[in-house]
Amino acid sequence: MGSKTSSLLRPDEVQALTEKTGFTTREIVRLYNRFACLDKSRSGFLRREDLQNIPEFSVNPLCNRVIEAFFWESDEVNFTQFATLLSTFRPIRSRTVTEFNNREGKIKFLFRLYDVDKDGKLSKEDFHEVLAGLVGATVQDKEMEKVIMRAICEAGADIKDDDDEIFVTFEQFKKTLNHVDVETRLSMPF
Repeated sequence: MGSKTSSLLRPDEVQALTEKTGFTTREIVRLYNRFACLDKSRSGFLRREDLQNIPEFSVNPLCNRVIEAFFWESDEVNFTQFATLLSTFRPIRSRTVTEFNNREGKIKFLFRLYDVDKDGKLSKEDFHEVLAGLVGATVQDKEMEKVIMRAICEAGADIKDDDDEIFVTFEQFKKTLNHVDVETRLSMPF
């Protein structure tokens, strides 16, 4: 904890982040040090390219979608935003459930991964872009269309004659995950 970068965090900031994210003081300091290493420009903010340089991201087929989730509202994120988003992946502990680190927060994060155009609903195009990133050219367009339509139907979307109006709302998306252990599957140790 005695490193130069961790000393830049004031105790009141650490306490506020602990309450907001559920991370321990030690985890906050570790995340801050990682943030400082990623902040090559020393601006106090991260940009997309800072995250794209993380080796663990480069092997993930959803790399770009995960990075976009960090920049949902802005082109740069500060440490508080960084830690808050990462708290979504913290294992849920009953005494430290937070706004972001609960079942609903994890599902909202997943929804944002799929909502490519950020319009608050999942369209066929949103599904196509995400699935294409996952399977690449291994699946033909016709087969991809079948998978997308099945996913949309299973979500309970209203299918109309006009294909352009087919979409899945957050509530429909959430309902499809009723029997999925999102709490465990969207968790990693810190």
